[in-house]
Amino acid sequence: MTVWKQFLFVLMATLIACSGQTDLKSPEGTLAAFDKAIESENKQEAQKQCTNEFWMSERDSGQRIFKQGTRKKFKLKQSGVLVKDNKAVVTADVIIDGKVKDQLYFYAIQKQDRWLFDGMDESKKHIDLYMNGTLPARFYPEDYPTNPELQKIGEKLANIALALQEADSDPDKQALLLKDTFIGDPKYIYSQLRILRQNSDQNLMVKSTHIVDSIKRGAIVIVDDQGRDQAVIYAKKEGDGWRLIVCHTCCLNGEVILR
Repeated sequence: MTVWKQFLFVLMATLIACSGQTDLKSPEGTLAAFDKAIESENKQEAQKQCTNEFWMSERDSGQRIFKQGTRKKFKLKQSGVLVKDNKAVVTADVIIDGKVKDQLYFYAIQKQDRWLFDGMDESKKHIDLYMNGTLPARFYPEDYPTNPELQKIGEKLANIALALQEADSDPDKQALLLKDTFIGDPKYIYSQLRILRQNSDQNLMVKSTHIVDSIKRGAIVIVDDQGRDQAVIYAKKEGDGWRLIVCHTCCLNGEVILR
């Protein structure tokens, strides 16, 4: 083989190899690499696309998404990307059997010349708050401090839950009971506290309160005497008071508090 032919052979081989490589210097490239790692069930390659904190998180971690992907055989296809300085958000369609089943938002940071995923969720409202530095990539309300105003409101609600249930057909009594809790229409507040009223036959207490000052949002976790979550009440700060957003069951949820 002549020197010229050897050169052409090496050049072609290099071009073929490079064509299969992923551009790791863009947020989109990081998603493509993560998707490829899921497809090939390559845990080490998947981990390389994430910060250690995100990969090892005990909550919505990169490792958890990788395991779900390999189990459910889904693909991640980029359908949008926002970049600002060293931050980016990649929108990914979750595709199973050729159909879009869900949409996830991957929060990325640039480290040296690479982009790494530092968080993921399904909350569209989180995107701008991450990009402008208001919230971190991994946002969990339970990580935020307690609030005495919410504690006081929560204690009152826990104490009047039974009375609220008994006032089901008496709007005037409902309004009187809910005085000094949330600002706004008493009818709306009463309606939203349905979950709390349903558990009024149990001994209820405030387990914790949390305030996210940067977005003026807060949460009250009320449990029964067994320590089980019975109601999580979300509210937003308005002036000197709090306006009720919604009352849910189960555990604290970052997507709900951003409503």
